[in-house]
Amino acid sequence: MANKTIIRLDESSPNSAEWVTVNELGRQITEPESDTLNNFPDKYRLNEIIVLLPALDVTTTFLNLPIKSTNKIKTAIPFALEEDLACDINLLHFSFKKVKHTDFIPVSVIEKSKLQFYQKLLMECDIHPQCITSEIFGLQMIQKTVSVLVEPKKIFINNGLNKAYVLENENIRTLNDLIDEVKEDTNHIQVYLNNSTQDQYESLKDTQENVNIKLLAGSTLQKLSQIIVNSNYVNLLQGEYAPQIKYTKYLKPWRYVAYLLLVFIAISMVNKTLSYFQLTKYEKNLSADFLSEYRNIQPNATNINDPIRIVSMIKNTNPARTDASFFLTSLNELSRAINSNNDILLTSVTHQENITIIRLIAPNITLLDSIRREINKNGIFKATILSTNQIANNVESRMEIKAVIL
Repeated sequence: MANKTIIRLDESSPNSAEWVTVNELGRQITEPESDTLNNFPDKYRLNEIIVLLPALDVTTTFLNLPIKSTNKIKTAIPFALEEDLACDINLLHFSFKKVKHTDFIPVSVIEKSKLQFYQKLLMECDIHPQCITSEIFGLQMIQKTVSVLVEPKKIFINNGLNKAYVLENENIRTLNDLIDEVKEDTNHIQVYLNNSTQDQYESLKDTQENVNIKLLAGSTLQKLSQIIVNSNYVNLLQGEYAPQIKYTKYLKPWRYVAYLLLVFIAISMVNKTLSYFQLTKYEKNLSADFLSEYRNIQPNATNINDPIRIVSMIKNTNPARTDASFFLTSLNELSRAINSNNDILLTSVTHQENITIIRLIAPNITLLDSIRREINKNGIFKATILSTNQIANNVESRMEIKAVIL
């Protein structure tokens, strides 16, 4: 369970405070400590921090507003309390909390200047609370019971329903008057005292009926912290005072991953840049080679921006040149193949649609086959012996030559 550190500020010396750490159920984990805020231990800064402001600086009331919309409630509260407040509402900060299954909305009001003072004080001590509320919410609200917490300097009191006060402590008569004012149809009274106030208020048993007085075993903060974590307290950090989300603390664990990602992106960009320059150079070389070949057909050619169109145009508009080029090249290959064989007699040559047919007379079939292999050697043409015919001591043959790839 997540631990919570409760800090209670001292109204007589705001820089002085006491604090204690409890779990989510309000059970005490550490002993209460007191010191200046500058000496707040670092080990507690990682806990959820709830700061209790002096209740004398925060007015707490309960309103019964027949409104469900949160925004409308926020707008209506200042006007509903305007007549009961001595200060200009523009100088006040209003906070509230919607509580399920009740008609009353708890509202806390504080002067903006005071809240800003406390926030600045905490910030200067590097304390960043998730909640700032009034210490009066540390007094449990028990239905049909008047609850009272007596300290040497002030008295906390609520009627368990819609009234909660804190007044400077004066005497037993003041306490009796407070109880009579809030108890209405409530008969049971629960009073909490500490060692310093025990003797002074023992006489309550004589002046009030159904009163139960409990002596606090420890400090007042222990009682307040036990109740506050599970109470319907009003967080003053609302509206313009709401804490800003610090995304850096969530991003910090991922900073190394971000660094590696940036390095990866940088390397990828460098590789892409190098590839771009290499491909650009390769393209220029191809363009130069293409232009050189194209000028064999068009000597004055300069524009080769669309090589596919140029090749298509050559094929479609100048088939005779292509056919003639194939015929001459095939004859050149034949000449090379029979150049060293004086016994070969070429009797006829025919050419049609990129196929050359030749008729040869050779002493034997072995010599014809060597001519065929010689033509096939460069891989451009494929020679095939179509037929042979024995005439006396010679062999007459018909051979086909065609391009491997057109």
